[in-house]
Amino acid sequence: MPDTQLKTHLERATRILKQVSVPHLPQELLRLQQELQARYPNSVTMAQLIARNPELLSSFLELANNTLDPDPPLKDARSAVNLLGLEEVGNVFLAASLEEVVAQTREEKAIIRHGARAGIAAAELSYWVPEVSRADAYLCGLVQNVGGIFMLRAGLPYYRHFHRQLNHPFTAYETELAEHGTAHTFVGAIVARHWHMDETVAETLLWHHDRQLLTGSLQASEAVRRRVALVVLANYIVTTTLGEAFLSEELSESRELAQKVLHLPEPALQAATAATLKWGRSAALVSASH
Repeated sequence: MPDTQLKTHLERATRILKQVSVPHLPQELLRLQQELQARYPNSVTMAQLIARNPELLSSFLELANNTLDPDPPLKDARSAVNLLGLEEVGNVFLAASLEEVVAQTREEKAIIRHGARAGIAAAELSYWVPEVSRADAYLCGLVQNVGGIFMLRAGLPYYRHFHRQLNHPFTAYETELAEHGTAHTFVGAIVARHWHMDETVAETLLWHHDRQLLTGSLQASEAVRRRVALVVLANYIVTTTLGEAFLSEELSESRELAQKVLHLPEPALQAATAATLKWGRSAALVSASH
């Protein structure tokens, strides 16, 4: 994409965001992420941060119980932290935060739910991908379409594009660009930067429907290419495994292009499919756990 066209799309996305209010992520989430990045994360501190916000605590425990199905159910943050493990705590609390703070309507929750399912698949696949952590892969899958939520709030019909892109990830995306002069990818990248997410995450959101990035025609860092390919392959697995859309030639093409970047063995695809079947059918947002 020429620089002038990229600039035009970003400017249009910025104008869309000026029409709506982008919420700030909870301070508890930001501090939890800082704690997770510490050399020796403290599980007690993490549990205390989660317990500070009653609404988020309630959503977090609901997701943790859906994920683990413990008997008896978890009733406090400390038990959940000890049972989930540090990395999955971050995933579950992030999903709970987005559901509580960002997603409001049925359509918005459906967008986040698809992202959570893709995050599950991407996290499983990341085991075979150099220099991409489970948490990083999950985050990219989870927030991939968050820009669409703010397009909806600005009065744009993003939801129909979202459904078409499940089985036509490239051409339906081109239709979205042509109709609106921008797309959820550009809006999402700006939102990711607003939320102080890593630049590789913002770039992944920006290019995750771009066929040229996967073929190598578009220049990007290897870190971004791997994450984009993970998201594309995760979307294929979720869509075909859970029956979100029919298997089109274009969807099959997206799988082949992603595999040319990642070169994943068959056990990787089997593990991601199994995780999606196990965790992805929950009505609530969920995160994979072992």
